Amino acid sequence: MQATEHAGGLVSANPFISEEYFFELHDRADIRVHMCRFSPEQYEDDLFHRFGIHCPDQISRAVPKRRMEYLAGRYSAKATLQAFPVETSQVIIGANRCPVFPSPLMGSISHSQNVACCSVSQSDGITALVIDIEHFIAGEQVIDIGDSVINDDESRLLISFSCPYNQLFTAVFSAKESLFKALYPQAGFYFGFDYAALRHLEPDNHIMVFELTKPISKAFPQGKVIFTKYYFMADKVFTLVAV
Repeated sequence: MQATEHAGGLVSANPFISEEYFFELHDRADIRVHMCRFSPEQYEDDLFHRFGIHCPDQISRAVPKRRMEYLAGRYSAKATLQAFPVETSQVIIGANRCPVFPSPLMGSISHSQNVACCSVSQSDGITALVIDIEHFIAGEQVIDIGDSVINDDESRLLISFSCPYNQLFTAVFSAKESLFKALYPQAGFYFGFDYAALRHLEPDNHIMVFELTKPISKAFPQGKVIFTKYYFMADKVFTLVAV
């Protein structure tokens, strides 16, 4: 089930970024998504300068894996921001290490293995926009972590669909990660996967519907229903939460 539509892979002039895509989500035209695949063996610290991306002190002191993930994520953000009339394409590190996009935009960055992606929107109706990308979790790991991610009712719901269980499980895992990132600023505290339960799944529309099982804030009380989007791509899934 391939759910995204894009303009095709673009090959970067620099070998570190081996391929990149701009996605058009026809059901969410107000959100722009960019994704890139990077080659760790081609990473050099000088790429920050070549790409015109600021490298903060805490990143310059980090291990190479963190530096290259940060660079790829900011590269994706810079590419996405080209579609918007903003004066800067720099995305700084804010509180709780969250990326801060140029006002009035909302955005999010995610990584998984050698893939980075970014979502950006200027919609007035969005107070938080989060993207999360995950490679499919293998069946053995699903067994190991399953009880900490979903309950029995959620598991039975996933089993009722023809899509491979581990793929849907990964989508739910990713969506709950996105929900946490979107709602944490409202909550002001760390909360677990059990704060949201999957109630409905619409594969044809790429929708997962969650209900908050515990209160997060006045705006997000117990029983609040939140719609999330999910999109399968070959060996991975990315989810979007806009609230």
